[in-house]
Amino acid sequence: MAWIQGQLAAVPAWLTLLIVFLLPMAEPALPLLGMLLPSQTALMASGVLAHHGALPVPAAIAMAVLGALAGNVLGHLVGRRWGPRLAANLPERVTGSRGYRAALHTVGAYSARAVLLGRFNVALRTLVPVMCGAAGVPWARFLGLSLLGSLLWAPSCVAVGLIAGGSWQKWGGSGMLAAAGVVLLLTSSLPMLFSYRSSRRAQAQTQEGAALTTAG
Repeated sequence: MAWIQGQLAAVPAWLTLLIVFLLPMAEPALPLLGMLLPSQTALMASGVLAHHGALPVPAAIAMAVLGALAGNVLGHLVGRRWGPRLAANLPERVTGSRGYRAALHTVGAYSARAVLLGRFNVALRTLVPVMCGAAGVPWARFLGLSLLGSLLWAPSCVAVGLIAGGSWQKWGGSGMLAAAGVVLLLTSSLPMLFSYRSSRRAQAQTQEGAALTTAG
């Protein structure tokens, strides 16, 4: 976190805002690579910089929201155009991973709502828009829920940075960010955990039904 904050502080404000836009946009547009991008951390760092006057708060929030929304739109387009081909060429270590199975089940169970449920989890945030496009989720509903998710997620991340920036001297910014990171990790893991458990139950029920049919 401190390294990213230092890097952002070293560049002009307009370039920092561009980075705050581009990182959330690239996550769903580049699904597998997107999981390696520190978009959530960058948004938190922008909040710290905004508190210290290096960035305007409204601009940081606006660019974060627009980047998140643009990323979902691009991810949906990628899924519509290349979704089946991408899925067919993914290595087994990806398709067999817990994150991939959770994202697949979330889209299958919740359709467009998956983009809202998975907004705070990096694996779901990255994979769900592409899967929604591949599944043919209608544009209007997907776009509306994407906007709502972006309006919840992006300002929350920037706000964490603002709070940490305000408490830097009194409480220690690193401690505040660590605590905030733990809270975000716990809350962001819940949708993925519920989806994975639901997926496991559905798989077990399917196997049980198949066993009963075979026995009968």
